[in-house]
Amino acid sequence: MKDKIGIQTTNRNGIRYYIVSRKVKWPFIFFVIFMIWAGIELFLYIQRLEEAHAMAQYHQKILERQVMMLHKEIEARESAYARLGDRLNDLETLLGRKSNEPLPTSTRLERVTLSAAQLALLFSIVPNGAPLPMNGVTEAFGWRTHPIIKRREFHTGIDLRAKHQKPVWTTADGVVEYAGYHQKSGFGNLVIIDHGFGFKTYYGHLGKITVHMGDTVTKGDVIGLSGNTGLSTAPHLHYEIRFLTRPLNPYWFIKWRLENYTSIFKRERKVPWESLIALMNHIVTKTIPPSMQGGEQVRR
Repeated sequence: MKDKIGIQTTNRNGIRYYIVSRKVKWPFIFFVIFMIWAGIELFLYIQRLEEAHAMAQYHQKILERQVMMLHKEIEARESAYARLGDRLNDLETLLGRKSNEPLPTSTRLERVTLSAAQLALLFSIVPNGAPLPMNGVTEAFGWRTHPIIKRREFHTGIDLRAKHQKPVWTTADGVVEYAGYHQKSGFGNLVIIDHGFGFKTYYGHLGKITVHMGDTVTKGDVIGLSGNTGLSTAPHLHYEIRFLTRPLNPYWFIKWRLENYTSIFKRERKVPWESLIALMNHIVTKTIPPSMQGGEQVRR
């Protein structure tokens, strides 16, 4: 019996004995170990499948929400586009440019022509040109790492290189909303001008302020001198343009000129130009006699 191994099993039919040769001892042990290992691997594989399935369901729900949001955004854009078309229809009618020819909205905006009086009003209330002699841009509009606090943030304006104590002027008519040292923003000596119709301009890091809150200014009036106040590493001007609190890229407005006035319609889409021009046309036609509005329409 030394070469035999006895195995006893019990079931409902009673007890049974099996005699196995010792020669199969290790293969039997290896078989049992293999079965246990296979069972564990199978269990872990099923667990991984369940986790993968749960993760797939989670991502599916996220995708479904994103698709739903995209559908809502598409609907909103289609609605806005339809409103734009309606406003353009009114504008083209007011300006005598109504046409039955089907054209893209961008083309219709390019074809809009304004009288001399309308253009004068447009360029007096909408910031245009540079607030000081252009000597280069040190920091553009957009995401950047702040040079002092070393934190990534959105640069809401444009930094223009300037020597110390050089004149800074307003880029459109308006009223001084703020003039003083602004600690919270880091802009140092800051002037904010409200131009009406939703537009505001910001002039930061000034070395000196020459206007007061409530002052009325016209395009080209000096509002201060360039400097290095606030969070600044060298003399420069931080210049911002905002429309209904939303920052716009000042670069396109600095480059904006009378000879290319329709270019801003494509460069800056955050402004509802069609309704703004329609309002200006209404103001001009109601307040200025036809003989003084400019007989010929100015074209790009």
